[in-house]
Amino acid sequence: MSLQALTEPEDYVAIESPTFYGALQAIERFKLKAIAIATDPQHGIDLDALHQALNDYPIKACWLMTNFHNPLGCTLSWENKQRLVAMLEKYGVGLVEDDVYGELYSGLQRPLPAKALDNKGLILHCSSFSKNLMAWFRIGWVAAGHHAKSIQRLQLMGTLSASAPMQLAIAEYLATSSYDSHLRRLRKTLEQRKNAAIQSLQQHLPYDVTIFPSRGGYFLWLELPPGLSSTALYWQALEKGISIAPGKMFTTGDKYDRHFRLNVSYEWDERCEQSVKTLASLIQQQIKARHSVKI
Repeated sequence: MSLQALTEPEDYVAIESPTFYGALQAIERFKLKAIAIATDPQHGIDLDALHQALNDYPIKACWLMTNFHNPLGCTLSWENKQRLVAMLEKYGVGLVEDDVYGELYSGLQRPLPAKALDNKGLILHCSSFSKNLMAWFRIGWVAAGHHAKSIQRLQLMGTLSASAPMQLAIAEYLATSSYDSHLRRLRKTLEQRKNAAIQSLQQHLPYDVTIFPSRGGYFLWLELPPGLSSTALYWQALEKGISIAPGKMFTTGDKYDRHFRLNVSYEWDERCEQSVKTLASLIQQQIKARHSVKI
């Protein structure tokens, strides 16, 4: 709805590359034109490339994840968030800031969203309770500023309303101290599980598989050696009862076929450990096949 509030069909929208597949689906559904901006798994979106795109195309909106990007896990630095907001203000471009993982940070302090710098009402800050309470709640929210009435109209034309009893129950829960206590426990648990996953991956995967850590969220982004395919690995792993998200899910081309995303939010146990060993074996098989010589 935030994207619809900012655009009309055939408008240009800047997105990260790779990006959350839901963003790609929404852009296709609303008949928009995506401008993919290269995004680094450590530093986030390439702001120089975004600036060039804003010069070259009549971009109406951006859809970005500034904190704990899905699938990369990266977070824009505060300096880069300042630069981003200044750039958007210069060109008068709206931002749909997808911040659904913002509360799931490691360390002592939540990274502020770009919305904290918004003085002109250009940023629609979106989040959800699905990631930090219950997935089946399906309750989200947007700080939309002067776009709020437009979004309310879109909601009325679409889903009418989320469950009123569920919204009231969440509102009552948020008014207590229990929510903050829950988030502290959840952050600690997710950090422990992620660290256990990284330790296992580092121990069992081939040395030339790159693991990109993150300071929040619950995804890991991995890069296979040249010549390997995460799509092939996906199908091979699926036959073993293991699910990974191949890089092609997060782009419209083959650029990230060497990459894949792992969800490490689950309790780390012997089954997870065995799954990592199986993944390692499948990757080794691809490496051997790559080096084999047919006579």
